[in-house]
Formats: sequence, structure tokens, C-alpha cells
Amino acid sequence: MAKTTKKLFNILLRSILTFGLILQAAAADKSRPGAPERDKKVTDGKRAREIEKAIFMAAGVQDRVLKIGLVDCIAYALSSNSEILIKRIEPKLKEDDVKIAKADFEPTFSADYNLHANTKKSTSTISPGSSKTRDMDFNAGVSGTLITGTEYDIGLLNEKYKSSLVTQSPNPYYATEPKITITQPLFRDFGIIVNKADIIVAQNNRLQSDYSFKDTVMDTISKAKIAYYNYVFYLENYAIAKLSLERAQDLLEINKARYNKGLISSVDLLETEAAAAQREKTVLAVEAQVKKAEDDLKLITNLVDEPEAWNAKIELADKPQFIVEEVDLLQSLKDAFEYRPDYYSAKIDLKSRDIKIVTAKNALLPTVDLTGSFGLNGLGKDYQDALKKVDSDNTDWSVGVIFSIPWGSGDRAKHDQRQLEKAQALLAFKRLEQNIILEVRDRVRLAKTQKQQVDVAKLSREKETQNYAAQKERYAAGQASTHDMLDYQDKLSQAELDYVKALIDYNIALINLDKSQGLTLVKNNIKLEE
Repeated sequence: MAKTTKKLFNILLRSILTFGLILQAAAADKSRPGAPERDKKVTDGKRAREIEKAIFMAAGVQDRVLKIGLVDCIAYALSSNSEILIKRIEPKLKEDDVKIAKADFEPTFSADYNLHANTKKSTSTISPGSSKTRDMDFNAGVSGTLITGTEYDIGLLNEKYKSSLVTQSPNPYYATEPKITITQPLFRDFGIIVNKADIIVAQNNRLQSDYSFKDTVMDTISKAKIAYYNYVFYLENYAIAKLSLERAQDLLEINKARYNKGLISSVDLLETEAAAAQREKTVLAVEAQVKKAEDDLKLITNLVDEPEAWNAKIELADKPQFIVEEVDLLQSLKDAFEYRPDYYSAKIDLKSRDIKIVTAKNALLPTVDLTGSFGLNGLGKDYQDALKKVDSDNTDWSVGVIFSIPWGSGDRAKHDQRQLEKAQALLAFKRLEQNIILEVRDRVRLAKTQKQQVDVAKLSREKETQNYAAQKERYAAGQASTHDMLDYQDKLSQAELDYVKALIDYNIALINLDKSQGLTLVKNNIKLEE
């Protein structure tokens, strides 16, 4: 009944606080007489924030319990993590870079219109005086570049020419010419790789952003799981501290009875009272550590941003289990070189640097371009007449070579720079391989060590439990002192805590091993969206 009354009181208090803050926000808004319409959105946004704040603060006075498991923590951590949200945008930006690079090979439509009028003194003896001409040009076409470096320009050239000279016939005349022009590089800017270099590098950057995003997700999952297990440890530590306090209090009650009967001295009673007080201080200290670990878990899982959960007490649905995993160094190294995102990203970076070396080397070559054009033209008294007269008898063609040799000092320096960058990247890649080997070997060794620690700690806990039970019988028979019993209690509590610590450390060692192998997503059955 008392619990129900308290719950109803909390709900009522929350409602009053929420309603009061809403009224306060509304009153503050109304106090601005003649607020302009342009401030309406700002006011609405401020009111929404005030309401959200009211709900957030009102939730803090309620006694809420949130029961979650390890899978829930991972889901919370991935749902609204700011680092993941930032990294998720990066591949989209890189995809736009790919589209921008591909746009270099998209055809371009162009058109131009030009009207030119000219009046000048005639040099003709047949038509002395001044001559007037009017020339109108209208051209349209499509141009672009192929991936081989070939440049094309397909156009339709149109002209209308009118003159005051009587010698011109027809007057005005219309000329039209469909024409194609091709320019093919033979050395510089020739080849598919050279011309697609920007696309290939942009695609590689896109892949690297995917691997970077994957690495961020793996890191977030690992942090969430470690925070979960740390919280488990402090909860178990708290339970052990309370149990240790209960043992001391039980012993104190026994010693009080014995002291009243004259069976023990005041020193024994005082020692028991001091031990109970000390263990009560330990319980309070561990309770503070529990709260800190709980806050850390809320932070990594973004529960601090949830109005209904930021001040709730977290109860864990899962207990740490001792699941033995066979760990093999060679297989772990094989997995690391197959799944680690940073390793794949480094390999892609080397490919991009090879492409940059190729383009820098190509820039050292002279420009030798073959160029040619071919067109058919027609001339008539109007536009339709000109089109009808376009045939193979009226041709317009040209063939030529464009040749230039760059001075080349800047291009040579850029080529040398690209080669040095590749050499630098190779050294960094080799260092990365070495670090992966050392990291994986260290994580494998630690996982094996922690497994042995669990076995030893488990055995120690069992023996200390049996020993404490035996010492209690000895104490009841007057064969053990109060000091000895308190010492046996401390040893049992420490053995219990050592087992929990070993179990947590083993699970964390497996989490870090999965991360070093790049298997975090696989082990947690998580598949990223493409």
C-alpha cells in the first residue's frame, strides 16, 4: 500500500512540475506584446524546448527501474551515437565525390547565337558608296571526353548572311553545316587508367570511408559491452560487500551474547564492532562506484538523453558467463588480416597512391594530339533550302597534329613527390602489419591467461568457502578467536571478489580480442546497411 501511494505521489508530482513549467513558458511568451510574426518559429521552438526540459526534469523525481540486457545496450549504443552519425554521413559525401569525378565524362550541350552588323565604304566599282552587311550565327552541339582521353565535338553550324551589295546572290543566303571534330591524345592524357584516375581514387576513398564507419561501429560496440561488464562487476562487488557486512554483523550479535555471558573480553567485542563499522564504510564506497559505473553505461548507451531513463535505476538481465573459447594465434592472425577495417583501408590507400604515380608519370610526357574534323555543308536561299543541299559533294574536313613539350620541372617534382608518398605509405603499412601481429598476439595471450585466472579464482573461492564453514564450527567450539574469524571472512570476501573480477576480465579480454581480429560485428550478429 505504501509503495502504491508513493508511486501515485511521484506521478502527481511529475504532472504538477510539467504543467507548471508549461504555464511558465507560455506566460513568458505572452509577456511580449506585439511580437512580430517572424519570431513565431523561434517562440515555438523555445516553447518546445521548455516543454521537453519540463518532461526531462519531472522524470528525475520518479523511482524508475530499467531492466536491460547486453543486446539492449548494444542497440542503444548504436541507435543515436554521435560518432556513428557523423561517420555514417562520410560515405555519402564520398559517393558524391565519385559522381563529381564521373561527371567529367558526361556530354555537354552548348549553343550560341551571334548577330553582327557592319557598314563600310564599298571598294566595288559596280556598287560604289557604302555597303551594309548583317550576319547571324546560330550553333548548337554536344561535346565531351571518352575514358580513352578522346575529345569529341558534334555540332550543327548555321549562318544567315545579308548584304546591300547587288553582286551577292542569293541575298540573303543561308548556310548550314553538320560537323564532327575528334581530338585523340597519343602520349600525355592517353589511356583509360590516366583518364579514370580521379574516379578510381574517389571510389577508393568511398571504400575507405565505409571501413572507417565499420571501425567506429566496432569500437562503439566494444565500449558498450565493456561498460556493461564493468557495471556487472561493481554490482557484484556491492553484493559481496553487503554480504561481508552481514557476516560481521552476525558475528557481532554472537559476540554480544558471549560477552554478556563472560565468555569473551571487551577487546573481542570492540574488534568486532570496529570491523562491522569498517565494512559499512566499504559498502558506502562501493555503492558510489556502482552509481559511477551506471552513469558510464548510460553515457555510452545514450540513455542520458532519454527523459524516461536518464535517472532510472538500471537492472541487468544478463549475468557474466564463463564460456570457454578456444583461442588459436595463427587463426586469430588470419582473421585479423581478413576482417580488420584499418588493414583493408591501408591496402586501398596503397592502390590510390599507385594511381597517382601513374598520372604523375603521364604528365611528364609531351602532348601529341591527333585532331581531325569532317562536315557536310549546304547553301540556300532559306534554311530549308540549305538543309536540302547538304550532301557529300559539299565537304569540309581537316587533319592536324597538336604538339607541345612542357618545361616539366613542376611535373617532375610532383612525380617524385608521389613516389616518396608511396614509399612512406609502404613503411606505414608494414608498421601496421607489425602492430596487428603484436596486438593480436598480446590479446590472445591475455585471453588465455584470463581463462586460467578464472579457473584458479573459482577453485580458491570454493576452498575459502569450505574453510570458512569449518572455521565457524571451530569458533563455535571455542577453538578460534574473533580476530581469526574476521580474517577468514575477509579472505572469503576477497576470494569471491577475485572470482567475479577474473570472470569479468575474461569476458573483456574476449571483447578486445574480437576487436583486434575485426570480428566484433560477426560475433554480435550485426550486419551494416550498404
